[in-house]
Amino acid sequence: MGFLDYAIKRAVDRIILLLGLVILLWFVVEALPEIFGVNPAIWYAPVGQLGRSASYYQNIINDITTLYGFNQPLYVQFVRYLYALFSFNLGYDFQHHEYVINEVMQYLPYTIILTLPPFIFQTLLAIVVGAYAALKRNKVIDHIISNYLILQYNIPGFFILAVLWVVFAVYIKVIPISGLQVLHLNNIMSIFKVYWLPWVIQVFIFGFPVRGILMRNTMVDVLDSDFVKYARLSGLKESTVKAIARRNSIIPVVTRTGIDLAFILGGIYFVEYIFGIPGMGYLGIIASTELNIPLLTGSFFFLTLYALIVLYATDLIYPLVDPRIKLR
Repeated sequence: MGFLDYAIKRAVDRIILLLGLVILLWFVVEALPEIFGVNPAIWYAPVGQLGRSASYYQNIINDITTLYGFNQPLYVQFVRYLYALFSFNLGYDFQHHEYVINEVMQYLPYTIILTLPPFIFQTLLAIVVGAYAALKRNKVIDHIISNYLILQYNIPGFFILAVLWVVFAVYIKVIPISGLQVLHLNNIMSIFKVYWLPWVIQVFIFGFPVRGILMRNTMVDVLDSDFVKYARLSGLKESTVKAIARRNSIIPVVTRTGIDLAFILGGIYFVEYIFGIPGMGYLGIIASTELNIPLLTGSFFFLTLYALIVLYATDLIYPLVDPRIKLR
């Protein structure tokens, strides 16, 4: 199997996964209520209209039912739903009087800036730190690194997040209490002013300890393996032997990145809300508090799509680390 065949196969796998998640979302939001005799249009009606007269509210429900096709058979609704979602027609936000796709496109860049640089840097840092600890195993520096990684993993990340925000925003005042008023994508200084602490938190908390420990322990096992011992007996330079061991140890770390990405994207709801970053996590919290179903489903779809694109990019790195992957 060549690289192109491998890339196509992985793309198909990711599309299937996205389709499965979309079907699950449709079943929970639209199909399940109808099965129990509930019109899904009530989830889409603006909450602020509940206090109006019964006839006025019923007219809104009827309009939404016709607009979204909730009066049609389930299979027709399902096809309409898939077509609308994959054509990025995410519906209309009746509470903010805006198309959902416009709102998502407004908030999504802030989340990409928040998550992508730390995700890349923490992966590289975990490989370097873990490999260094493995090469210095049973020495003082190895114990310091290993104990730090274990301690960091067991301390709740959201507790550290809240404490650091209080220290740096409330007391020291080196970051704004909320980035909503000062953050502008066309102003690099405002980006660094708001983002530097969330970047640091994400680098050293969400995923870094696990991958660092994994890299260290995997490389220790590789260094003790028979093929490394044979490589040394064959007269290879120690630097070459270490490079071979490091390359073979990276594979589990790359695999783990997919799991850690889920933690990072799960954590952005807290990070963005606490630091006032108007990204997808912040948008999701707003939609949840408003019971804004069109906005919730639209933000979930795009956040899932973003995660799968990053995971697909990770899939394409595999053959560079281990060329045998293309043959499987």
